[in-house]
Amino acid sequence: MEVFEAMSTCRAMRYLKTDEVSTDLIEQVITAATWAPSPGNSQGRDFVIVTDKEKIQTIANSIEGSMAARVASMDRPDKSHRLMLDGTEYLLKTLKSCPVLIFVCGKPIYPHESPRESFVWSSIYPAAQNLILAARALGLGTVFTTFQGVAEPTIRETLEIPDDILMVA
Repeated sequence: MEVFEAMSTCRAMRYLKTDEVSTDLIEQVITAATWAPSPGNSQGRDFVIVTDKEKIQTIANSIEGSMAARVASMDRPDKSHRLMLDGTEYLLKTLKSCPVLIFVCGKPIYPHESPRESFVWSSIYPAAQNLILAARALGLGTVFTTFQGVAEPTIRETLEIPDDILMVA
């Protein structure tokens, strides 16, 4: 699939298949993510890939427990919002069945003499977009979320992510 088709057909996929994803496909999307620009070519981003079913279950349960009531209480003033939030509720209930979770993380390492957190964001978001577009081009569904924010302590403990690493998406 060429890049413009991937961009124009890419959607937030909240109804995901449970089919296994090959290591080769995962490596391809991560490689594409690393091609994104970063400040000073600092490459201050990391990708935490989770395929262990028990860890996915632990993470999904923590996220669902924190998010379900919040999402259920949100207004659905029109069809667009209703569909998005219905999809979000479905994703929360089925996240535990996803074959792969990828957390996009970063560490303030730029500029070298005085690293600033603000530069992490300008590295993370292009990388995440590359990851999403590569997945789309390879026929994989993705959805960019910030669900990790509501369950960060559990996720950090489960995946042994150090405190100096920012969990962005």
